[in-house]
Amino acid sequence: MNVHAEVLWACGYALFLLAVARGMMAMGRKARAEDDSWPRTDVARFHHGLSTLLVLLSGLLVGACAVRHPEGLELGLLGGVSLTVAWVARRTWVEWWADASSSGEG
Repeated sequence: MNVHAEVLWACGYALFLLAVARGMMAMGRKARAEDDSWPRTDVARFHHGLSTLLVLLSGLLVGACAVRHPEGLELGLLGGVSLTVAWVARRTWVEWWADASSSGEG
């Protein structure tokens, strides 16, 4: 069985976007931990928002590729990546709300 190059590209790019999103969340946590002043909290909020956007974009990419290639092997590969997207999305969402509740916004 052959896997379409588009599927491999989409999976690789989605995983790359997820890695960047997790890095942005780590930068947001670091900015918040260093100083709780006004500019630092806004930087942390910006990193969280950008991270959420990247996770959503990777999910959209995997979903669109799954619609274009609903074959067995491709769908299995995309399903594995979509589980990773769901796991990262959940962690991002939990960290977002934990940060919002600790700062008194939520």
